[in-house]
Formats: sequence, C-alpha cells, structure tokens
Amino acid sequence: MRRLLLAVALLALGLVACTSPPPPQRDPFGKTLAAAVARAFETHTSVALARVTTFTWKRFYAFKPAQSPDQINRALGFNWATDYSDETDTYCLLVFVSDTTVVHSLKFPRYQGDCKTIGTGPYTTVSAVFTVTTTGKTTGGSPFLQLHTGPR
Repeated sequence: MRRLLLAVALLALGLVACTSPPPPQRDPFGKTLAAAVARAFETHTSVALARVTTFTWKRFYAFKPAQSPDQINRALGFNWATDYSDETDTYCLLVFVSDTTVVHSLKFPRYQGDCKTIGTGPYTTVSAVFTVTTTGKTTGGSPFLQLHTGPR
C-alpha cells in the first residue's frame, strides 16, 4: 500500500512539474533599450528615449534601487507602486507615464544603463536624452554603463 501511495504521489508531482507555466519572458523593450544605450556608448552619441520607445508616453521617471512605494508614488503624482523599486541594488525601475497612467515600466539592469547617475525626473519626450559613460567593467567583462544628462 505504501508503495502504491508513493508511486501515485511521484506521478502527481511529475505531472505538476510538467504542466507548470514557463518563467516570465524578459521585457522585449529592455533588450531594445540596452542595445540603444550600448550603441550610444560605442559611438559617443546620446540616446533619446523617444526614438527608442514604440509606445506613446509624456513623462519618464528613473527610480534608483531601494526607493519605497511612497517615494515612487510621490514622484509620479498618483498611486501606482505597491513594492520597492528594487532591493538588490541591481536594477533601476524605469517608468513611462501618460497623464496619470503608467504606459510602460521595467526593471532595467544597472550595468546596462545605470540610473543612479541621473535624477528621478520627470523627463519629457524632448528632455529624456542621455549620454553614456563607463566607470569600469562588470564581472563578465563588459562595460558598466552609466546614464548622464547633458553633453558628454
């Protein structure tokens, strides 16, 4: 009887494991933005967010790691955030807003374009233009890229 119960339990676990949903896909815009930031660094040009986005927005905010929902909501001017921007010091929370609606947000890896070097915002479609520098390499050997406002 024990063997039968064990076999049924293992079969049930196997079925659950095989039918679990796949992990969430990474935001495709993150890949586009990372490529644009890297290109701006390599070519010594700036990256204009309005030219990179495929969605309509009016204001852009860059929240540094460990910012609370209250800090985020105060900056946005309306309630949206329910969790910290990032508590691992690995990501910047990028938020694109139109009126009082978040039209897109993503956690963007700091090494691909660190937002700790720019203000929170808001930036408009005209003012969200950033230069890109580096201060060293990541553990993988690629440049750790930083965003800056103004000329390079």
